[in-house]
Amino acid sequence: MLKSLQTRILLYSLLIASVPVLILGAISYESQRSLLEKEANNALNAGSLNIVNETYNYLKERITDVKLMSTNSVIIDPHSPREDKSLELKKFIEAKGKYNGVLYLDLEGNVTVDTSNNLIGDNLSKRIWFKEALEGHEFLSDVYKTRAYEDPIITLSAPVHDLSGNLIGVVSPAFRLEELWSMMEKKANEVSDKYPVDFFMMNQDGIMISKKDPHGVLHDSALDEMGITKKELMKASLSNELYSAENGEKIYSIQPVRAGAQTENRWFAVVGADKKQVFQPLNDLLTRYLTIYSLVFVFIILAVYLLTRSIVRPVHDLVEATEAFIDGKDFIASDQRSFEEMEKLNVAFLRMIETIEDREKEIVRTEKLKYVGQLAAGVAHEIRNPLTTIKGFFQLLKSQDHDKTLIEKYSDVMLLEVDRVNVFVSQLLDLAKPHQLEWEKLDLKDFLDEILDTYTPSIPSYHVELINRVAETVFVYTDRNRLRQVFLNVLNNSCEAINSRGRIEIQQTSESQYVKLMVSDDGKGISPENLKKIGMPFYTTKPDGNGLGVATCIQIMEELKGKFIIESTSFKGTRVTLIIPITNRFIR
Repeated sequence: MLKSLQTRILLYSLLIASVPVLILGAISYESQRSLLEKEANNALNAGSLNIVNETYNYLKERITDVKLMSTNSVIIDPHSPREDKSLELKKFIEAKGKYNGVLYLDLEGNVTVDTSNNLIGDNLSKRIWFKEALEGHEFLSDVYKTRAYEDPIITLSAPVHDLSGNLIGVVSPAFRLEELWSMMEKKANEVSDKYPVDFFMMNQDGIMISKKDPHGVLHDSALDEMGITKKELMKASLSNELYSAENGEKIYSIQPVRAGAQTENRWFAVVGADKKQVFQPLNDLLTRYLTIYSLVFVFIILAVYLLTRSIVRPVHDLVEATEAFIDGKDFIASDQRSFEEMEKLNVAFLRMIETIEDREKEIVRTEKLKYVGQLAAGVAHEIRNPLTTIKGFFQLLKSQDHDKTLIEKYSDVMLLEVDRVNVFVSQLLDLAKPHQLEWEKLDLKDFLDEILDTYTPSIPSYHVELINRVAETVFVYTDRNRLRQVFLNVLNNSCEAINSRGRIEIQQTSESQYVKLMVSDDGKGISPENLKKIGMPFYTTKPDGNGLGVATCIQIMEELKGKFIIESTSFKGTRVTLIIPITNRFIR
């Protein structure tokens, strides 16, 4: 396919035009991808940092609140009635409006004050936030569920000291998660102007601290949802790079949360986005690139096709004209206007063909003279010997007495020589004069059997073994007598090539339109030098031959629309193949 000039020009043009487009497209695509990744990184990180900062401020306010509660004059008075403490705490949370309720516990962990009156008398000494408060720390718990409230809560705790500095109890407010979520949602919306985002807060164990659906807080595992391990979570929180989920569908910005107090676990703010939505502009860009490239590609193909057609068409016309000239027709240059080089090539071809025709005429004239010279020399040689004999006998008759017996003897010799000249002249006429062929449909097997039945008795049985392997009936279109002449000549030559004892085999193979009749002998064979000259008139290796036999056979087979082929190896034998048509469509 690539041997075609038009195909090569088209391919090279496409490569030259397409490669820069592809390279520029790839560079632009990668540049846009890098820009989008940077924008997504900045947007998600900014969103998560905003959430972290707001969360820090929100928690700082809650810790400030719990400190104020723990230093309230009523709360720090060990002698204040329980009802007064409860009233004071209720006033506080009503003023703030962010809490579910507040507990006051004694040093044993017993709930003595509960603004919701659900846990009075319960002992919560085993809660981590109670233990941390006894140690003198403000503490922020993880999300947990209690029977006092329907939704999960986060608890703060702080130690309560009296005016003397003695620890007298623990105050513990529980604030609402929806307040925390509302704050996160407000900050996340600043990112979602570009594309929708998911956001939530989690601890290091993957437990949700805050999310849109508070009922799923304690049950959903953020680690599983993100496809991340604890180790990867800690590593991602220390980097500004976005974390890509294992399934490759989402990317996340993970930032650690500062609580402003001791916590049960580390908290992390997470802002995630769908990769498809983040990189949708990139996909749109890729679609535009592909569309533009396809249009450019089609335009290039069309333009190059028209260009190559204008280049290749004159070349194609020149090739057709040259092939027609080879087939014997006149060379006709294309009259279509083309580029200058092609017109010059046409002119050069015309001049070359004129030169070839002139030289061909000269070669033909030279070959004719050479052939005539060879023919004349051969004829002179073949006729001169009999004429010399006849002349000599006439001289003898003239110089001697007229003896009848001698005259008869000499006359017989002269007549023999005249017959010899007549045979030679007949062979020359047979070679030169075309015959009127009598075409017929011939059964080759019966034809060979008929010839061999009459020819075999003339062969000495001790000298040559003749084997006929033609067993199948096959019909050919030929002239019986002319084919017989060729076949007998081949048999005679094969018999003469066998010195003492030998074998001649006759075989036949059929093809679609021809039959191959092969005559093989194991005689002395023909040397490569002599094989090249076989078929030339007057060339022979026989002492009494004239070289016209094989030449006549070759000419007869050409008249019969077949071929005469000789293959031979010195001292191994010779095979003659007669190719005979089996259909009359070659006959004109």
